[in-house]
Amino acid sequence: MRVPRPTRSLWLLLLMLPLQVVAAEADAPIEAQTPEDLAIRELRGVYTNLQQNKDGTVRLVRFSKPHVTAEKLAHLEQFHQLDYLAVVCPHLGDEVLPHLQDLTNLDTLLLSESKVTDAGLQHLRKLNRLERLYLDNTKLTDEGLKQLSQLKQLKVLSLRNTKITDQGLVSLKGLQHLEVLLLSGTQVSDAGLSALHAFPQLKTLYLARTKVRGTHLAELKLPALEYLCLNRCTLAPEATGALSKLSHLKGLEVYHTGLTSEALSELKTQLSKTALFTEDTTAPETLAALTEQKQQVLTTEQPLLKPIQERISTGEKLVPDFQKHVIPLLGRLGCNSRNCHGSFQGRGGFQLSMFGYDFKLDHDNLLERIDKQHPKQSLVLNKPTSEDEHEGGLRLPPGGWEQKLLHNWIAAGAASVSPKGPRFVRLEVTPRQIVFKKKGESATLKAIAVWSDGTREDVTCLTRFESKDDSVAEVTPEGVIQAKAPGDTYVISYYDNGIFSTQVLQPVREYQPGEYPEVPTPTVVDRHVLNKLQKLGIQPSELCTDEEFLRRVSLDMTGTLPTPDEIRDFLKDPSTEKRSQKIEELLARPGYVAWWSLKLSDLTGSNAGYLGGTEMAQPVAGQWNAWIRRRVEDNVGWDKIVSGIILGTSRLPGQTFEEFMAQQSEFTSVKDRADFTALDNSMPHYWARSNMTVPSDKALAFGYTFLGMRLDCAQCHKHPFDEWSQQDFKLFTEFFTRIKFGVPPDARVLHEETRNMLGVPVKLNTAALRRQSYLRIAAEGRSIPWREVYIEPAQGDQQLAKLLGGEEINISQIQDPREVLMAWMLNEPNHYFAKAFVNRIWAHYFNVGIINPPDDLNQANPPSNKALLDYLVQGFIESGYDMKWLHQTIANSRTYQLSWRPNESNRKDTRNFSHAVLRRLPAEVAIDAIQQATAGDRKLLQHVSKMDGRKITQHPLSFQARSIDFSLLVFGKPLRTTNCDCERQDQPTLLQSLYVRNDAEMLSQLTRPDGWLAEMKQQTLDAAARKEFIQEAYLRTLSRLPEESELQDSQEYLQTTKTIQEGLQDLMWALLNTQEFITNH
Repeated sequence: MRVPRPTRSLWLLLLMLPLQVVAAEADAPIEAQTPEDLAIRELRGVYTNLQQNKDGTVRLVRFSKPHVTAEKLAHLEQFHQLDYLAVVCPHLGDEVLPHLQDLTNLDTLLLSESKVTDAGLQHLRKLNRLERLYLDNTKLTDEGLKQLSQLKQLKVLSLRNTKITDQGLVSLKGLQHLEVLLLSGTQVSDAGLSALHAFPQLKTLYLARTKVRGTHLAELKLPALEYLCLNRCTLAPEATGALSKLSHLKGLEVYHTGLTSEALSELKTQLSKTALFTEDTTAPETLAALTEQKQQVLTTEQPLLKPIQERISTGEKLVPDFQKHVIPLLGRLGCNSRNCHGSFQGRGGFQLSMFGYDFKLDHDNLLERIDKQHPKQSLVLNKPTSEDEHEGGLRLPPGGWEQKLLHNWIAAGAASVSPKGPRFVRLEVTPRQIVFKKKGESATLKAIAVWSDGTREDVTCLTRFESKDDSVAEVTPEGVIQAKAPGDTYVISYYDNGIFSTQVLQPVREYQPGEYPEVPTPTVVDRHVLNKLQKLGIQPSELCTDEEFLRRVSLDMTGTLPTPDEIRDFLKDPSTEKRSQKIEELLARPGYVAWWSLKLSDLTGSNAGYLGGTEMAQPVAGQWNAWIRRRVEDNVGWDKIVSGIILGTSRLPGQTFEEFMAQQSEFTSVKDRADFTALDNSMPHYWARSNMTVPSDKALAFGYTFLGMRLDCAQCHKHPFDEWSQQDFKLFTEFFTRIKFGVPPDARVLHEETRNMLGVPVKLNTAALRRQSYLRIAAEGRSIPWREVYIEPAQGDQQLAKLLGGEEINISQIQDPREVLMAWMLNEPNHYFAKAFVNRIWAHYFNVGIINPPDDLNQANPPSNKALLDYLVQGFIESGYDMKWLHQTIANSRTYQLSWRPNESNRKDTRNFSHAVLRRLPAEVAIDAIQQATAGDRKLLQHVSKMDGRKITQHPLSFQARSIDFSLLVFGKPLRTTNCDCERQDQPTLLQSLYVRNDAEMLSQLTRPDGWLAEMKQQTLDAAARKEFIQEAYLRTLSRLPEESELQDSQEYLQTTKTIQEGLQDLMWALLNTQEFITNH
């Protein structure tokens, strides 16, 4: 919630206090300030970052701006407690160093990229507490290293990309405490390795991109050495043997060294305790076999078995099957429901698996309540026959077929499920569709179970039945459906793992052949919709007016009201194709790109608050949104967009961590920024979200976002409305166990060294300080210790996983299991991927999905119009997942262009698209509409053509409500915190009404200086102009001209006000508060 205004003012005052204190110190008389204070004052605007100790003394300073001068740096001499200094200024050189020679408290000095030379380093000799020195990318040579031999406490020395040779290393022999030596990109060769013996405590050695061939690596006798990097060194074949002797290493990097896959394999064997990091050289596993859906192969179908109820009642001797008969019976009786023994804690000390899919658990628990020696004395047979003793009431009628079934099973030994027994294949229910003519009619369902051995059995008596809408049709436990009222619904049948939906219809009116009125069906969409309406005896509404169409399609497609001039031009256009032409025009506007980019960012969950682990949350979130925006603008197929997200990995194949850090900072650099949105770049940030760190959360988010499925239930038990069991979900999550975000093993050493180089964690010891520093450094295009999305190698030779509806597969040899997921989504027979997207887009235009809710695709939630959904899904796939094709196909249909005004036949229709539905504007669109309606003419044109400042471009900055505008919060803008489309609230509330009527923020829109009413004050308005301005007010708000009565009422009111401007302000306020304005119709 927004803080009330008085409280807000108090917060602002409190936030200003520290600034005022600083200002007071800055404004103190110069004679009252210390030399250090004066130095800070002189350096303001010069340093990039300055941090102070609690006593006010300076501890860290970083310089990187182009206007830093040696004269300014002379003030550093006043910072006697300075322990970290970075001068990353390519334009400065030795002239800086004399000002550093007395900074004897320094423990970290960063001079990389500067012009310092060998001669200048003599000024560093007195820095006897220096532990970390960075001289990367300087002109340093071997001669300069002689100046460093006096720095006895040095632990880290970085000389990357300098002209250092083997000879120079000899000069460093006095550095006995050296632990980290970074020589990447120098002229060092094998001959110089012997000089490294002088560093007995050396733990980390980077020799990447040097002349080292590996022939002398056996001489590298450094007992403390733990990590060696030889990336992009051209290693000789004999290097393998030399490296294999370095068995004490914890990590070895050999990316792009020319070693063959055989040599690397041998090296892995020899260095079994060493983590070996190299580019992947294994052949990728083919995905076709892994994603192929295996069909159940049936033996010859056998004759249909009669219901077990009938067979038991006639005295037939048979042994009921645990899976086929016992568990389904308990399910039909409600014993394993969530309200009875299927609850997590069971009931009365007896627990069954919810919905009966854990056969072992159910069998074990039932055994405790049966007596094989004396079956009739079994508790499970007797307790449910008593309404008094059994908490669940009478479930087994004494002597009934249900009791006999359980008795026969117990008497035969109460066998469980045989692992070699037939598998359940499918449930068939007839009839598939029932059309009633009047209330009170009935029809009976027949359910048949099909098993892998060909057995077909009538299981109607063991099947659970459920009506989706009892007001339209009721169903008895025996499967008898009775018509209750006109309309349509489904009856869902449940048996074992099978779910079947039977459509039930009762027409509002029954038409004789040829009696149904002629209704145009210009598109395939219209034909499918009308076919369903004819069955229901429903007539669609008339077409909407041109004004209604223009407003509706503009808001739906671009989140933007049409302008008054646009409305006038559209109404004057005599073309019969003007509606389709307008759709084409809208799809080319920036508003379409902005609105649908925001919608896709909603769907994929872009929220900087969940990217805090990157310590670059805002830039990363910006990259996410820009990446999607570029693809919407270029109309990239939804399959390719999703592929770029699902398969997104931070590092390119074979890329070293050093190269990765440099590339990432190129994306954030202010100068010459690389294009993160390039079409060949993936978008890995989806996997960096902190609200889906564990595999199950990733699986749930994946199912919701890309498949339109709610898999939450299957985490704990069989899904009540789909075929997925808890085991199915568990194996599905295996695809996500190796997706990691953080620091991969081959990056940990350099990641930590980069942190140390930047003063983390000792100097910059809070997240805020790190974030501040990283943002500035990354903006300079310089490397920071980026975290990354990576795929962890499989542990062991077997990792079993299972695609939804598929078979178990071993993904241990798959380098990236996400490739299996992506290939499966594009090829699985149910087309969940395309169906979920099509259904969501349809719901955007019609307020309800063909499957509703749009994010709940499951077998017990069938589509209201299957033929329509199948057509759109197939067309979407054939178009190359073209989003604009989908928008055009829907918007060009007559169905979309129907009026919201119902007729007698469709007044109660809410699911068959016989008329448009009044929909409250989405939060961003509503606020943008208010701003557009009240904007001055020039501002109005900018509002439509440029998206700067538009609410449809505003993304949440965190998961806290205060991260978005109060107005957007009032109207239900989602924070992108949950896996549910329902997070976006489009329902009207009292608070929304109060906001539009009374909020000062809202009222200020009417009186703003750049507003339309302000422009009116600059004009001389006479009575003759009243009509024109009243019409303009209506066009700006309601996108139509006023009716004659409205025009007359408005004119009469304006005559009662002191000025026309005052009257227009009241009129605008009234129009903005109408339902017609705040809804799309």
